[in-house]
Amino acid sequence: MFNSRHKSLLNQSALYALSIFLMKGISLVMLPIYTHYLTPEDYGRLEILVVFSNITSLVLSFGLVDALYRFVGLADNITKKRHHASECLLIAGIISITSFILFYCYSGNLSGFFPGKITENEVFLLGITLSIDGLINIPLAWLRITERATSFFLISMLKVLIQVSLTFYLLVQGWGITSILVAGIVSSSVVAIILCIIQLKETRFSFSITNLRSIFTYAWPILIGGTATFSLSGLDTWILAKHFGAADIAAYAVAIKFSLVPAVLIQPFTLWWFPKRFSVLNEPNGQKINAHFAMIGATISVIICAILGLISPILIHYLTPIEYHSASKIIPWLLICSLLKMLSDLLNLGCFVKKDSRLQMKINIAACTLGAALLFILVPPFMVTGALVSLIIANLIRTWLIYYFSQQQVYLPYKFDYFYLALFAAITLTWLGQIII
Repeated sequence: MFNSRHKSLLNQSALYALSIFLMKGISLVMLPIYTHYLTPEDYGRLEILVVFSNITSLVLSFGLVDALYRFVGLADNITKKRHHASECLLIAGIISITSFILFYCYSGNLSGFFPGKITENEVFLLGITLSIDGLINIPLAWLRITERATSFFLISMLKVLIQVSLTFYLLVQGWGITSILVAGIVSSSVVAIILCIIQLKETRFSFSITNLRSIFTYAWPILIGGTATFSLSGLDTWILAKHFGAADIAAYAVAIKFSLVPAVLIQPFTLWWFPKRFSVLNEPNGQKINAHFAMIGATISVIICAILGLISPILIHYLTPIEYHSASKIIPWLLICSLLKMLSDLLNLGCFVKKDSRLQMKINIAACTLGAALLFILVPPFMVTGALVSLIIANLIRTWLIYYFSQQQVYLPYKFDYFYLALFAAITLTWLGQIII
């Protein structure tokens, strides 16, 4: 029953994996070039802009990709699917124009809040790219919904090629940080134009005020819930930095870098599965198929964390100075947090099926509020241990609540047999990783 979908999973996930490698790996490839042409001060300012970009892009995305998955996936004919895709792109366009105007008018005011002497021009140039990105995300999601992984890969490769080549050329010309920001604008603009043309040729330009209102109502709680979760992920480092020395924070930061890897490695699967799961739900045996592939994703997530649990301490031991070796003891606990986050994303279908997505927002806010309170209480007396306990408790409660209420909304017959086996293997491999160094 699942043969054709398993084949699709393998073929498309391979292309998505290549796309992710291009998009995520480019920062590592360019690192020697950045450090050669940028002064340490400039590179530090670039990192500040990257942090701002990560937060702002989350806000400007407005949960529209999740809304697109839901409304297109549950639409009962191709005409409605195209209308919803067009409406999501329209909202993204409105957000894009509005954000561009705001950056144009207030970049000078914003630059005053940045550490590191960030200039008004740098904020504005970054703002242009951030404004354009919404017009990229929706058409890319449309490509995933319509199962065109090859097109997704080719467009991702085009964006990377433009950005890398132009960045390198402008760095050689002595443009500094501006070269990276300008290259981002050019590559995003070219790709946005291509993607919008592709989508609009298929979906046309159409909208309904009622549908726009429904999409908006569905999307904004996703934005709030996602922002709450994102904020918690950085609060631990901020509180630790406030109370303790740089050595502890440095080791903790290294452990965080490794714990973020599983979320990247699972993306080839989620990029294939998440756009499909709503439409699959309407098929015969849709609940069974959804449960099947959700558990495949959950098992893969455990295996990824198991491998990281085994090799991360070894890599830290041989690749970093001794001052960072304590990170190897922190990694297993941060991997638990990463695994819980991935599981909550894979088992949350019921929270997103209804036209009102406020359930997931309430769960995220409640769990993150508890986690923040625990961090403020436990970090001062227990340092890193207090941070780890706080994060694990918050993520465990969040995952359980999402699973429980999702099952209440749409019951999926999950089979945990292979998941439990993978979990046992993960515990064993992680334990080995701790004793062999």
